[in-house]
Amino acid sequence: MSLTLQALGGELGRYLSHGDGIVKLKNGINGEGEVFHLQARPNGRVALACMGAEQGYYLSHSSNSVELIYGIKGEGEEWLWHDTGNGRVALVAVGRENGKYLSHANGGVGLADDYQGEGELWASGDV
Repeated sequence: MSLTLQALGGELGRYLSHGDGIVKLKNGINGEGEVFHLQARPNGRVALACMGAEQGYYLSHSSNSVELIYGIKGEGEEWLWHDTGNGRVALVAVGRENGKYLSHANGGVGLADDYQGEGELWASGDV
C-alpha cells in the first residue's frame, strides 16, 4: 500500500518527505518524494520504503536519528504501526531505539522519547 504521512498539530499541512534523499517536512504533496510504500515485516512490524528517485531506501531510526538507509539492514528500518483511530497513526521504533516515536514536533523530524501529543501523530493518506 502506498501512502503519505501528514503531520498533525502545529505542523498540520506538512508531509513527511524523503525528496532529495533527506528526511524532512515539506509543505503539501509535491510528488513521489512524499509517498512511501508500507511493507509488512515479521512480528507485526512494518517498513516504509521510499518511492521515486529514492527507490530502494527505507525510513530508518538506527543510530538514534531518522534518516534514509539503502535496503533493510535490521530492526533499525522496522516500526510498529499504531493506529490510533480516525486515520491517525503513530510510528514506534523497535530494536535499540525501542519505544521512541517518529516525531514532527517543532517543525523537524526526529525521535521522541515518549508519546507527548500531536507531535507524534500522523494522518495517513492512501495514494
